[in-house]
Amino acid sequence: MGTAFKELEGSPEETFGAGSTGARRRLIVAYENRLAMVSELLGDGYAFGGTQRAGFPGRTSLVATRVSAKPFTDQSPDHQGSFTDITANLNSYAGKYAELSVDYELLQGMGLPNPESLEENTFLTYRMDFGGEYVKLPGRAMQWVEHPEQPVPEDAMPLLRCSLIEHHITWHRVINPPWEAISAAAGTVNSALLCGIDAGFLEFDGCTADKEFVALDNLNYPQFGWKMNYVFVEKRQHVLGGSAVGWNWTYRSLPVASPDWDRLVDGSGNGLYDAYDHNNLFQFAAST
Repeated sequence: MGTAFKELEGSPEETFGAGSTGARRRLIVAYENRLAMVSELLGDGYAFGGTQRAGFPGRTSLVATRVSAKPFTDQSPDHQGSFTDITANLNSYAGKYAELSVDYELLQGMGLPNPESLEENTFLTYRMDFGGEYVKLPGRAMQWVEHPEQPVPEDAMPLLRCSLIEHHITWHRVINPPWEAISAAAGTVNSALLCGIDAGFLEFDGCTADKEFVALDNLNYPQFGWKMNYVFVEKRQHVLGGSAVGWNWTYRSLPVASPDWDRLVDGSGNGLYDAYDHNNLFQFAAST
């Protein structure tokens, strides 16, 4: 690094755990150099074409992701006359020091298989939720074990609970979100392997998008990307023999002698849910 700094006593702090691993350093720099130091730590913004972010010493998979700055320890500010304008009067610490708290995060090895093609200098975080739905099975497809001669009335309608797994995948530092792909993917099932899950088992349930700070440019203006929060719902209905079926399968009660899970299609052979390659959700839109 070109900016002179000193690391404070008690720094760094490192964290290790099943949920996360990371580190924090506390540095002091000349107050006038604080923004230059931030730029060195966070780089010039990944896909904006500049330098990469600073790595944590000895642990190259950890990179600087967040920096906070404040005046260093009880330094008296240099007041510039009376404070009359909230938009102009600001404490000055010329010739003094700023304290920087630098957070480092693990951007590799999240434990989540990447899509087939993940854009360079972006990364994924992940959360899983479990839910379920009940499927009514026609009574005519069933029989009583102890009294098979007795018919199962239609109003019995046994309920089968099918598990649903929500996969919340957040794609960070996205420069050109694939808006058209998001629209095309809504309500479809995956046509190809995605994050280790076979085709037909994942339905794209939607997306929320938030602006995300990336870096400061050469003029100290903030550069932003997007944080794309995708929700996929996995349906895996187990059938006899240990296999499983996904979204386009429905329970078929006839013929009574051989009920099973089957696919419903229209006259053109289209299933209940269209298929789409969800890997397109993790690729930048083409620049115009």
